[in-house]
Amino acid sequence: MEALKFENLPNAVAELIQGQSELKALLLQKVEPQQESDNPLSIIDVATLTGLKVATLYGYCQRKEIPYHKRGNRLRFFKAEIINWIKIGRVKTNAEIEAEAEEYLSNKKSAAL
Repeated sequence: MEALKFENLPNAVAELIQGQSELKALLLQKVEPQQESDNPLSIIDVATLTGLKVATLYGYCQRKEIPYHKRGNRLRFFKAEIINWIKIGRVKTNAEIEAEAEEYLSNKKSAAL
């Protein structure tokens, strides 16, 4: 990257402003709520969505490990609830665990003082 000269400053500022507005537009586009269908999914649809077998999903329902709704003998699921259930099971990286441990230890040391 070359050094910025005073003569090029207006062009550099213009590029920064344009880049910032493009980033803002992308972020706003990503944040806008996506229309989720309120139609419930069958267990077969959930198996397709998650890649799990139907028998495994029935086991999760029996142990109440997965969010579901029951009407009569039919199990129904909502896509947003299933996706949130999957996200909850996220495994932290070693770096995240180490950062949490350091933060905990630093809080313990400052509280002891």
